[in-house]
Amino acid sequence: MRIGELETRSGASRHTLRYYEQIGLISAQRRINNYRVYTEQTLQDLDFIQRAQSMGFSLGEIGEILDAQRNKRIDCADGAKLIEKKMAEIKQKISSLQSIYRYLDEERINLELSAAKQIELQKLNNVSS
Repeated sequence: MRIGELETRSGASRHTLRYYEQIGLISAQRRINNYRVYTEQTLQDLDFIQRAQSMGFSLGEIGEILDAQRNKRIDCADGAKLIEKKMAEIKQKISSLQSIYRYLDEERINLELSAAKQIELQKLNNVSS
């Protein structure tokens, strides 16, 4: 399939597809007319790339996984370790976000109390004037 069909079927833009090809995530065969031709495997790789990105894997990590799969160098134990590492990173991000959320919630409450005090002071100033 040519790049237009791959773009349509994968949902990835031509720019993205060319970038993925440039960094080695996908590959194309070149015809005599220099057109890129992609295989069904490329479509499967793109599906994997998109799913892995949605789970928080970087393009570098995805490239390592794809390379290991293509060269038959990954086993279940390695895969489990990789997933465990990603889960620990996500857990840390969740903890950090929860901390930020608590801080922002406290600040919101303080600002609301401050705004209520300002309104009360304005009312008192208007009554005494």
